[in-house]
Amino acid sequence: MRDIVVDLRRWRDAGVSDIAIATILETKGSSLRPAGTRMAITSDGNVVGSVSSGCVDGEVIAEMEAVLSGSGAIRNPSYGISDEDAWSVGLSCGGAIDVLVERWDELYDVLLDEVEAQRSVAFASRTDRPQHLLHRDGGETLGTLGDADLDGQVLMDIAAAWPGPYVKQHTYPQGKVLIEVIPPPPVLLIFGATDIAISLAEIGRVTGFRVIVSDARRTFMQEERFPSAELRFGWPQDVFKSQDLGPSWAVVVLFHDPKFDIPALTLALKSQAFYVGLLGSRKTQADRCDDLMQAGLKEQDLARIHGPVGLNIGGRAPSMIALSIMSEIVAVMHRRDGGKLSQKKAS
Repeated sequence: MRDIVVDLRRWRDAGVSDIAIATILETKGSSLRPAGTRMAITSDGNVVGSVSSGCVDGEVIAEMEAVLSGSGAIRNPSYGISDEDAWSVGLSCGGAIDVLVERWDELYDVLLDEVEAQRSVAFASRTDRPQHLLHRDGGETLGTLGDADLDGQVLMDIAAAWPGPYVKQHTYPQGKVLIEVIPPPPVLLIFGATDIAISLAEIGRVTGFRVIVSDARRTFMQEERFPSAELRFGWPQDVFKSQDLGPSWAVVVLFHDPKFDIPALTLALKSQAFYVGLLGSRKTQADRCDDLMQAGLKEQDLARIHGPVGLNIGGRAPSMIALSIMSEIVAVMHRRDGGKLSQKKAS
């Protein structure tokens, strides 16, 4: 949804109401786009988004046009290399996708507002019928999937998946439901306005993170060094509280100086941040862990530290180190270990 939210808002503000939405329900094997990816089309033929980066988009658009023409309220096509016409529609990557095609529902307007407001929401769509349920992280639930028991079961699964990101199709006795948890945009908090931080801030921005750089050394905190980041001047414990750092935050400590490292790590490890990385050699890591233990942190807290920070990609230049750090953050966010795809089984 985030990929097409700007265009959808423009359409809705212009009064466009005849819109079809295509959503990837499930992927198998090699698929360029993940479950939850959306494409939209208006009755005038305007299109945004893609469910396959091109290879079956034409076929999906035809399904969307059929829904808009009134020849069906919902469609659920599948495309895969095993299909007779797979090569004719260009799906030669060896994967398969299931797609839900439906008309714009009023709860999509609420979802659009929530995504623009950058709040956590869960959107459940009953894939055998065009019914939806929206759940806000504040506890409010809107809509129904057509069955009170089903609604309750889905809300339990949403609670288990929260805060996401999470997209999966579940099968219940009452039918199939796509559950999508849409968290706030991820935040990259960089402690230490170093040369590595300059590249890391830019890579973080390009990969969709809100970037914050914090340092208590005024000389390094120059806006021209970090044009795409928010700057927070001061000591870590003075600028942030642990409760400020939610589960969508990644924290990287680049000071390489214990008087800054320890308060920054203490703050991060007491928070819900999904990633905490520390720059430094293995000896530096051991020294910092000793200091943190003396400060009252436990072994399970220290186990959260990714250090030496970053994936082992071999580069030593600041930009290469930044790339390795961002790669590890993305891998952890998606519950991957960062290994080669050729050495993994398809998930």
